[in-house]
Amino acid sequence: MDRNLVLAIVISVVIILGFQYFYQAFSPPTPKKAPATTEAGRTTPPVPPPEPEKRIQEPAAPSTPPVKASEPEIGGQTVVVPAAEVRVKVDGPIFEAVLSSKGGRIVTFRLKDYKKKLDGSELINFFPGHGPDTAGPVIGFTRREEEFDDAALDFTLDSKATAITLGEKGQAQSVTFTTATRGLTISKTYTFHPDNYLVDFSFTVTNNSGEERSYLVKFPWKKEYLGEGQEQFAWNSSEILLNNVLKDYYFKDIKGEEEPSGKVGWAGLGDVYFFKALVFTEKPAAKVRLFQPTKQGVAEIWVHYGALDLPAGKPVATNLALYLGPKERAALSHAGHELSRALVYSSYAVLEFMSESLMKFLRFCYSGFEVAGIRVPGIHNYGVVIILLTIFIKILFIPLTHKSMKSMQRMQELQPQIAKLKEKYKDDKTALNKATMELFKDQKVNPLGSCWPMFLQLPVFIALYQTLAYAIELRHAPFVCIPSIYLCINDLSAPDPYYVTPIIMGGTMALQQWMTPSAGDPTQKKMMLLMPVVFTYLFLSFPSGLVLYWLVSNLLSIGQQVITNRMSK
Repeated sequence: MDRNLVLAIVISVVIILGFQYFYQAFSPPTPKKAPATTEAGRTTPPVPPPEPEKRIQEPAAPSTPPVKASEPEIGGQTVVVPAAEVRVKVDGPIFEAVLSSKGGRIVTFRLKDYKKKLDGSELINFFPGHGPDTAGPVIGFTRREEEFDDAALDFTLDSKATAITLGEKGQAQSVTFTTATRGLTISKTYTFHPDNYLVDFSFTVTNNSGEERSYLVKFPWKKEYLGEGQEQFAWNSSEILLNNVLKDYYFKDIKGEEEPSGKVGWAGLGDVYFFKALVFTEKPAAKVRLFQPTKQGVAEIWVHYGALDLPAGKPVATNLALYLGPKERAALSHAGHELSRALVYSSYAVLEFMSESLMKFLRFCYSGFEVAGIRVPGIHNYGVVIILLTIFIKILFIPLTHKSMKSMQRMQELQPQIAKLKEKYKDDKTALNKATMELFKDQKVNPLGSCWPMFLQLPVFIALYQTLAYAIELRHAPFVCIPSIYLCINDLSAPDPYYVTPIIMGGTMALQQWMTPSAGDPTQKKMMLLMPVVFTYLFLSFPSGLVLYWLVSNLLSIGQQVITNRMSK
């Protein structure tokens, strides 16, 4: 078999297998069928915990009568009537939140700029009422044989305002709830900022028992988990900034025995696009216990904050924060506290740098820029921006690509001489290889010259894939919609629903192969024409933005090949 044919096949296989490796290494896990869900909570932990702790159940009955409950006597017995629930709505420019006096928690947090589905109207909600993660955060207290949490306690609202509106450039506003239980007064305060997904959260505990107490404090943090596979580029994991290093723990891999400890800067639950985290702004937490997701669709972690010492009669305040928002670079950076590290394109530094650089270019072209006080408008279409990116990359590779095409033409011109050498040394492969290499050296031809553009563009291809898969800016980003030809790309991060662009891409790749000078016999050229079929099948499941990049790159290569062929004549 011809050396160049073998080389071409090897390169193609390397590209396909190499990309599949990167896909597995950097992409979300392969979709699986989601388990059925119910509203039932956990009944027992998946693995018995090492210390004598009980899994927090919701709701947990308080040991003392709830605050402001009426206590009528019926038949000589006191009957506790729960206080009426009070809800507070906070309406901001980028989110809307609802807080409840039941547990003093956030029960709704919707993101106004992000819909759950492309063709729907439902907004992303971090605490959906139908799921296990219906409210947060819960505070758990443990000492000696005593263990309780505030999930079912009735709090009172410290103000009369039940509707708060945050102006776009207005001041932050706070909501405070207070309750009493077990000789303690617990106060929880949430401070909302109009332009930030970070919610400042503090709780103050006053010991009214007359004796010193010390509690271990933990925060159960839950998320609905339906298994891998609800979206092509969605996965679920617990993400922890531990000892200033980002740690990812995929739910599907958690066996119930993991308990990372150290300095926990923040601990969260998220997927590829959204993230909710407990942020420890003053003192880091001590450890995080990871639980195996249940069959009922609950993923849960316990963040162990540490000891809380309560002198008698003195209030003790603890300050932290909640991040409830997208994994968007600007939003995470604005929130601070190293939360921007939650957005990772690749675990490899080179690919991470390339992906981040590509995303900066896309944002730059999309949003526009300002020069000498003059505003240059952006394109506001990421599909068009990807086309510009392809042209820009192609321009950078013009010298190398032109040299590659010239090398292939020179290889084609040498075929008669190579054929003579094959006839002369048909019984001596060692002598044939030596004579062939001497011919290449005399004619100043590099047999690998035609391969370098493909190899050098492979990292760009992978980096762009990472960008399209993980950048929330490209989620639900439209390009074009022409219903008459079934071309409707409304989400550049998802596959083309009608497979129009992958098929066109395969056709342009076949045309490019047909136009490219062949360095071997006709059989080699026919085999190379099979590669577009393989690539077309592979690209059917790729993000449409990535297919668009490859399609435009093929068209530009065809144009460059036409020019090179004419120049050679």
